[in-house]
Amino acid sequence: MPRAQRSRIPRAVESEVLFRADHTCCVCRTRWKDVQLQHIDGNPSNNRLSNLAVVCLDCHSQITGRRGLGKSFTPSEVRKYQRAWESQVAGSRRVHRPRISYRRELISQIDVIICEILACHRDRRRVGELLEVLYELHVWRGNREIDGKITEGLYHLAVMSGGWPGPVSELLPEKLWELCWHFVGPDDVPMDKHGSDHVLDCIDVLNALAEFTCLYGHGRKTLLSITEHAENLFEIGLWYARRRIANAVAGGYREALESCYSEGKLAWPHGRTTIRRSVRKLQKLLQEHQPDWRYQRQRLRALLTI
Repeated sequence: MPRAQRSRIPRAVESEVLFRADHTCCVCRTRWKDVQLQHIDGNPSNNRLSNLAVVCLDCHSQITGRRGLGKSFTPSEVRKYQRAWESQVAGSRRVHRPRISYRRELISQIDVIICEILACHRDRRRVGELLEVLYELHVWRGNREIDGKITEGLYHLAVMSGGWPGPVSELLPEKLWELCWHFVGPDDVPMDKHGSDHVLDCIDVLNALAEFTCLYGHGRKTLLSITEHAENLFEIGLWYARRRIANAVAGGYREALESCYSEGKLAWPHGRTTIRRSVRKLQKLLQEHQPDWRYQRQRLRALLTI
């Protein structure tokens, strides 16, 4: 089988990855060592931020080299190291949070931010900045009420954007994932009911965007982003043994697949192909992390018949 062609990592992407990791290996976390970027899935042409991990030369050799009878790092392990370290770095950079006298005032500010995103929906830079503000509010002031208001606003954006190609629909999936990426595994970060409900809320928004994209928008870039981050959220459900999370992703895929049809005929073949490809990835993740989940395996198998 021919090897995937290596493409140069864009300078902006490289700088962002190194910044998120504090220019430090995510595995050994030893500072001041020479580092390089590792393609987690082994595909040298996949230069997405989520697929690039900062590793030192020593750890890189353990990831890619032959280990004899010892086991090398799996892509899933490297991804966990990446997420855990980037989450810790982000936490260490948080500044003192100004006090807000009234929670009601903060709630109203979230509404204003959502309205401003709708008003400047064609300005990609501004939309990205405002979505980042919502993420920072989640980090600084996140609680059941605030997080619920943020995801409620993002759901409104998903519905109003209608899945049509554009900055909102293209940037929204990654931001939904970032709202949950601190769940790097039960050994490092516990997940209580609020955390589980928060992940489910983010999946609901992603599912709505997927359905509208398949029904109306037919945005290929948007759907690729949706499936990539749905796979990440599905994996969180597997790590924490939360079947509701896995079921929510599978349910959203079913609705999206059905939306690729119109009056019984396939209206968007590319959408169905993209989702079916992602379903096969979910099957591999399920087999790797939760091979005993028979019902979920059956649900994924059924999706491939749509």
